[in-house]
Amino acid sequence: MTYLLADTSTSKVTPAETSSVVQAPSPLPAAMLPPTANGALWAALIGAVSALLVSFLKDYLFERLRERRTRRQSETDVYRQYLGPLCGACEKVVWRSKEIFIDKRYAFLKTSTLPLDFNAYKRTSTLYRIATLIGWIRGMTLELRALPQGKTNFTTPISTQIAAFQKALADGPHVELHRLKMFCALWRLDLSRLDQTQQAALAMRFEIEAHAVTEGKLNANLDHLRDLPADKKLEICRRLAEHLATETKSKLPDENVVRETVERAISGLSYRESLLYRDWQDALGDAMIERDPDSARRFRIVGYERFTQLLETDAPWFKILSKSIDDIDFDKIDSNDFRSQQLQDLSAAVALILIGISDSKDSYLVDPASLKAAIQLKDAIAKISPLAATGA
Repeated sequence: MTYLLADTSTSKVTPAETSSVVQAPSPLPAAMLPPTANGALWAALIGAVSALLVSFLKDYLFERLRERRTRRQSETDVYRQYLGPLCGACEKVVWRSKEIFIDKRYAFLKTSTLPLDFNAYKRTSTLYRIATLIGWIRGMTLELRALPQGKTNFTTPISTQIAAFQKALADGPHVELHRLKMFCALWRLDLSRLDQTQQAALAMRFEIEAHAVTEGKLNANLDHLRDLPADKKLEICRRLAEHLATETKSKLPDENVVRETVERAISGLSYRESLLYRDWQDALGDAMIERDPDSARRFRIVGYERFTQLLETDAPWFKILSKSIDDIDFDKIDSNDFRSQQLQDLSAAVALILIGISDSKDSYLVDPASLKAAIQLKDAIAKISPLAATGA
């Protein structure tokens, strides 16, 4: 039997047959879907939102938190890298200050005291120890600012004590106020009408007036004013007395009182101070550090030989530093030599830095004998100058 197979490849569907073919249904709106379809849609939506939320937390929030932790760790690392040498510098200043204020071995401060060479070395060595501490503080500050995250608000555990040290070097408002009160007492002018803020402002204005009437040579040369002719001295005193009388709304001092106090007034204008202003401290610190290729720290302190060369430069911060302790006489303190007060404030501030480190988790860095000396130094200075020993 023979079977014939149809050729389906060429077969055609008639229009009548087409009408009988079942068409695929169109998608229904979500609202018309059955409950199971709505659930699937919500699940997909929640899944998409969750994915976006996870991506946000991972790529933004968690990354920000990680950067903050990394930044804090970097700041802490820099601080701890400099804390050791900074602590060592404080210890050296404390021991030298102990010689002066506790052991009373301060003869080396006088430039005419024998042996001259040894005492000259001691003075230079003292300045090197102070400058070294300024350098370590500057190096730590520069490295903190150089972190890739930008400006840092990092506060070290000893920030307050470091600020007190910098203030002791730079600030002189108490000197101005001292002079103002001295001259008002000398010429019997009443300051009681002014509160503390007004007195501080007047002290600054009196300083400006004193420079003006002495032609800008107020303390450039300690003997300059003392060597002036008598009539010139009297003229200076009259102008200053008139200025203070006007500022305090007081009666002009009697002419005889002004004449009788001329020498004391001129002596009061002839003062010594060695202020290292804040920017000068930065400049001095910059000169005291150099790149350190062999350490995790970026900077190290220049050697003693290099420091002695720097002291001979014309930079004002080194000129001030080089004369800052010459001929301070602690046997007979000159009331017009404010460097003695500055040295007390500076020494107390350094002692407080060391004590502050000993009170932190890095206390192991502090040598016990040095800590004992720092406490003794703080207590000794407190008896002389109570505010200095508190860092105020």
